[in-house]
Amino acid sequence: MLRGIRYAAFLPAQTAFHSRPFVTLHLTSFDGGNALSEFRARQLLPRLQARHGGIQGVSARSVHLVASDRAPDEALKSKLAELLTYGEPYSEPPDAAQALRVLVTPRLGTVSPWASKATDIAHNCGLAVRRIERITEYRLQLKGGGRSPSAPDAAQRQALAALLHDRMT
Repeated sequence: MLRGIRYAAFLPAQTAFHSRPFVTLHLTSFDGGNALSEFRARQLLPRLQARHGGIQGVSARSVHLVASDRAPDEALKSKLAELLTYGEPYSEPPDAAQALRVLVTPRLGTVSPWASKATDIAHNCGLAVRRIERITEYRLQLKGGGRSPSAPDAAQRQALAALLHDRMT
């Protein structure tokens, strides 16, 4: 699934604020494959359930964000989709719409090693992109479809999220 997002950012300049160049980056999202093996899901589930007993399943998929100077044309989208299709395909759980979603992204202001390598590969393939980043979308299936009383409160959500990401990255 492709979704286009426009992102505006100021680039640093040595001149006064009013004369700084304004650049619009186009973000295009590409659905990725399975980000959590069955083995890792089986290991992670009991730890999540220890933080909140209402969790009955966990799955995760990769989502790729591609930043480019212009809106990508169909040829570029096709090449990027081909480049970003790897690994085991993600199959959405039947109750995914009611699952608690947790997005894990790189720390703001950093470029992950994965992004650096993926962007280099895209450039070596002649693709005009600024950056490619990968985020992970976890889906926690809850008993009762995510409705009360099994929905976690804010503190429980923080505890669950702490199990799903590395604070250092």
